[in-house]
Amino acid sequence: MSRLADSFRRLADRLAGRAPPVEDERLVALFQNRVELKKELHALDDERHRLLDRLKLQEGATMRVQEQHDSLEQYLGRPEEGFKSLVYFQLRAVWRAGGRRLDQFATELSRQQKDRERKAQVAEFERDQRVRAADVKRELVEARVLAEQLQAEQNLALQRLQELRGFWNYFRRRRLADEIDGRALRVDSSLTQVTDLSDGLHEIESEAPPPFDGPGVEGRRAVNLAVIAYAEWLCERFSAGGLAALARETTLRRVFESSYGSRDECLALMQVAGRAIADLDNMQDDLVDIKARTDRMRRTVAYRSDTDVIPLQESIAQADAQKRGRPVPNVLAEEYWDVYKALVR
Repeated sequence: MSRLADSFRRLADRLAGRAPPVEDERLVALFQNRVELKKELHALDDERHRLLDRLKLQEGATMRVQEQHDSLEQYLGRPEEGFKSLVYFQLRAVWRAGGRRLDQFATELSRQQKDRERKAQVAEFERDQRVRAADVKRELVEARVLAEQLQAEQNLALQRLQELRGFWNYFRRRRLADEIDGRALRVDSSLTQVTDLSDGLHEIESEAPPPFDGPGVEGRRAVNLAVIAYAEWLCERFSAGGLAALARETTLRRVFESSYGSRDECLALMQVAGRAIADLDNMQDDLVDIKARTDRMRRTVAYRSDTDVIPLQESIAQADAQKRGRPVPNVLAEEYWDVYKALVR
């Protein structure tokens, strides 16, 4: 009953416009703090559950890595598997070296394309700026000539007004004074136009080039075609003995599933792989060959939409195997050298 009475009392106080007691204000503040603390507690509890879930996932990933490590350790402990494993990891090194070389080529080509398009954008902006400035300058010259002419006429009229003495020149002075007042408005207007045109010219000449948002669709397509051509060139360069294909197989199967023949065959393949890695680090790009491949692809390439910059796999024209002596795979479809990672979006 006392609690109900207190409620009615507080309601009556509010209806009467009386300020609530200090105790009531404290109770309201404590209630609000309690609500906020509950919200924070729920948020912390949710965060705790999320962290526990992530910890479980990480523990599972760690266990899988440990299992793979133990399996690999047992596998490498068998002498007959040692050479095969060495060949496998050397072929993986060939694959990584090729991907690194492709990525470097793509990065440099993308930078050059950005520089070209930025320079073209700035040049276009400066041409437009010069045209607009020339138009304003022409208007400014005309406005200054008009202002000077009006000012000269005004000075001459003021001089004539001072020379007209005597009552017999009253009407002539009146007409001349009206002309002076009308011309004064035109002088002020012409001077204002000169000032506005001068300010406009200064604004035009002070404009900075617009920000560069990156290469356009055609620029990115050109870069991507060249990158695909480079991947094809790498693939053909290291196709002797099937080295490029063997390197690609390491991305599709584990070391336990690989086989490279006898010990002598493994040793020979290791030598080939070692030379290929050294070659990838030191070789010069054949830009003429890469450009020819790019031009060949450009004649048949197709895209899913007008804004796509990565061509359809089936539209990549294949190199003439008869002229080159060996078939060249579709490097985009088979993802040689992790080509998709090097393509610009």
